[in-house]
Amino acid sequence: VFNSTELKDTHYIYSHSYNKVEFLGSDSNVGKYVGFREFGMKNAERWNNDPHVLSWRRAQKEMFCHHNSEVWYRKVLLRSVKPSVRLHSTAPPGGHHPAMLVCSVYDFYPKQI
Repeated sequence: VFNSTELKDTHYIYSHSYNKVEFLGSDSNVGKYVGFREFGMKNAERWNNDPHVLSWRRAQKEMFCHHNSEVWYRKVLLRSVKPSVRLHSTAPPGGHHPAMLVCSVYDFYPKQI
């Protein structure tokens, strides 16, 4: 998860699942493994006590996330698409006002106008 190319703004989440159920996870904001269920808790305890495993996970954040966030930020997040705008006048139902101006915007990125 990232919102800039800065590594400090990157949130690296790594998880292990079996049959679509997560049993072990690592979160760069927490800095250690967290186990869910007995098997995951045993492995989390073992990996959290091994400085090589924790340093490898921190290195993974830098190796994987830093490079990819720069690529994705440049190629996707900095791009924009001009909107297609349609402006027309219409008579509202109920007839309290003679006309209503309707502005419709389509096909643009990012979604904020």
